[in-house]
Amino acid sequence: MKKPRFSPRTILFLKKAGRQKRLDWLDKNEAEYNEVLRHPLQAFARDLHAEISPLAPDYHFPLKGIGRLRRPAGRINDWGGGIYKSWMGYSVSRPKESRFEGNPNLFFMINSEDEDGDTVLVAGGLYMPSSRQVRAIREAIAKDASAFEELFKTKDFAKSFPGGFSDERISSRPPRGFDPAHPKMDWLKLQAFFVWKPYKKREFASADFSSIVAKDWKQVLRLNRLLEQAIQGRLPTAIKTQGKKKSSPKLLDHLESMERVEREMDF
Repeated sequence: MKKPRFSPRTILFLKKAGRQKRLDWLDKNEAEYNEVLRHPLQAFARDLHAEISPLAPDYHFPLKGIGRLRRPAGRINDWGGGIYKSWMGYSVSRPKESRFEGNPNLFFMINSEDEDGDTVLVAGGLYMPSSRQVRAIREAIAKDASAFEELFKTKDFAKSFPGGFSDERISSRPPRGFDPAHPKMDWLKLQAFFVWKPYKKREFASADFSSIVAKDWKQVLRLNRLLEQAIQGRLPTAIKTQGKKKSSPKLLDHLESMERVEREMDF
């Protein structure tokens, strides 16, 4: 049997689902749902687990119960009020230690109603950080942003996410307690620290799509590690020599080791 995989029908099915008003619609369309969405998503999740979990053994990869299309009864009025979702996501991260804040994650989404053409995308980092996490990351960046700068310059990361941090969620003014003239003020004004990229439809329908996503998720893992270290107050720093900033051996070794780990898993 051929391995289940996504196709343009997946997007069309989600778009149709989001417009349904009858509770029994999914029951009547269960065969198509399994063929174009549920089974491909399960296969996709298994592939990502096999390729990414050795690099992130402390991350939780949901493999059961994924692909639920019907919204919980208490959220029927959310997202436009439909009974069924017009989108599907898959997220993995370290288990939460607090009910008030999450951890950097790896995220995948199919949004059939996206009007900008970014129907299928991958993302990662911290999209909804707590105020404590935002403050800790800002303080780390204000002190020394070289670890993030060096990561964003590496060949593999820049190829996957050439823009670095997304500016989708950013303050209109400098945050309190930080120098407005700080050279990294664009980063200090961020309210979330994440990266994302869209995929072309031919990539989405490819038999190798899970490997394509895994390659990008490996780069997001490198960012997530730096974010975790920034939150914990132990972000690698650079040293200054004769008035000029110079990357320290510790920082270079740290980034290079992250690069080596990623490349070991490439096929």
